[in-house]
Amino acid sequence: MLDLNNRPGGPNLIVTAKTAHKVHFLDAATLTTSVTLDMPGSTHEIALSADERTAYCSVYGDGIFAKRINPDRRIVVIDLPSKSLMRVIDLGDVYAPHGVMIDTAGMLWSSAELGNAVLAIDPKIDAVQKIDVGATAHWVAVSHANGKVFVSCKQDYVVVIDTARRTVTGKIKVPHVIEGLAISPDGGTLYCCAQTAAEFYMIDARADALMRTVPIEGADASKNQMRRVRVSPDNKYVVVSSNQDHHAAIYEADGLKQIASFPTRKSPMGFGFAADGKHAYIFCHDDAVVSEFELASGRVTRNFTTAAGCEFIVAY
Repeated sequence: MLDLNNRPGGPNLIVTAKTAHKVHFLDAATLTTSVTLDMPGSTHEIALSADERTAYCSVYGDGIFAKRINPDRRIVVIDLPSKSLMRVIDLGDVYAPHGVMIDTAGMLWSSAELGNAVLAIDPKIDAVQKIDVGATAHWVAVSHANGKVFVSCKQDYVVVIDTARRTVTGKIKVPHVIEGLAISPDGGTLYCCAQTAAEFYMIDARADALMRTVPIEGADASKNQMRRVRVSPDNKYVVVSSNQDHHAAIYEADGLKQIASFPTRKSPMGFGFAADGKHAYIFCHDDAVVSEFELASGRVTRNFTTAAGCEFIVAY
């Protein structure tokens, strides 16, 4: 099954530069910028429609988690063929939307930090349904195969939402407070990164059960910090970043053997994947630099700069 939120890369890249209120479009072959859009606010993450003609961008507001400045209430809709702003979806309240994902029914799912909620947004009619998750939702991951949305709330559990019923069905307890999370391409495995330990967790997404704790060699276990995780679209690699360590680690998805780690530029965030299946991208927020690296070795092959505060990258 194709994961709509982690599709094989294409010839185009989109990068958010949240501090500068910009979105860059780049040519993936040359890593040169073709278009830069001025956004109406600090734009953090992007989800693409199934036909790859539309991008939905969360406008979070300035500042960071727990230190928000002018929190926002909008999702910006971009037309990808023309690389232009189409319209804005008003969420109806100041939620500070952050993580966004799309499901196979075309529903957009967004965290709503200030509402202790996740939002189910129908972009066809701009209807918004609020689902209370009982804590400050930060990121979401969608398992299409199991009809679930998983939510990280900077707690020692993961919240589970049934996408059809749009209700919370339970919580998955983990050993430490978690932050970054990602789903495998087949929707069967959820990975969650600890914030208060140098480790991540492998969870059965069907049974909602913790299966394994995996150490991050080379990361500083004494630092509480944001860590993010992604799975390559071919399900061969799991990649993890440690924000304050300026560190990234690579694992074979089959067996979760750590095969590489490497230093990054300042404040690494998340990842994106190239079309060749051999390279990935990591964006380093504080240096406004995106690095391309080899998945098999961690060797950095190219870098390119962005406007201030690169937060998210997606290829199409």
